[in-house]
Amino acid sequence: MTTKYVTISKAASLIGEKVFILKSWENEFSEFLTIERDSNNSRLVSAENIEMFRKIKSFKDNHLDTMTIKQLLKKQTAMHHVESQSTEDNDELKNSLNRISDFIESAEVKELLNINDRLSKLEATIIEAVQQKIVDTAKLQTEVARIEFSDVQEMITSLSITSKEERELYKEAIRQEREIILKKTDEREERFLAFLKQYQDRQVRNKQEQKSGIAMLKQLIGFAK
Repeated sequence: MTTKYVTISKAASLIGEKVFILKSWENEFSEFLTIERDSNNSRLVSAENIEMFRKIKSFKDNHLDTMTIKQLLKKQTAMHHVESQSTEDNDELKNSLNRISDFIESAEVKELLNINDRLSKLEATIIEAVQQKIVDTAKLQTEVARIEFSDVQEMITSLSITSKEERELYKEAIRQEREIILKKTDEREERFLAFLKQYQDRQVRNKQEQKSGIAMLKQLIGFAK
């Protein structure tokens, strides 16, 4: 299918904008606009180019800056790519479904459907085996759970015993620490009392010395008289 092109002047007329504006937009948004040229280097504007110019004009008319417009165009381009990919995937899915439908309607499938009885019996056998397996598995899980529960009970008992022993050790450590503190307190009190007694003894001696000095002074005064 041949792509149709128009001149930049025709594109400007269709969009409702000046030619020089479209040329400036071509440079400003070059990552979104790829405009081909002819042998005379004249612009060949495609329908996709015109659609992109219209989007840019709409954003410009809403007074959006260049950075914001580029971000919006990137998001729209990504969404368009996803939608295109989704359309292709849907088409492929439809083709696959059509092929499956044709296969189901084929003679080979109809012939295979004649063995339905044998398949039903086989299915019943498989279901019975699976059910028995489920029962056996449930019994095994119950036994495992019982063993695990027993192990947990033993662990709890062990933890209880250990906890009790640790509490006793903790109590003993506290008792010993209290005895050490009391002993140190008694020693400090004894040292303080000894210091206090020494201080009092010195005070008594000082008073006695003062009294004896005063008595001697009186005797000297009396002798002088």
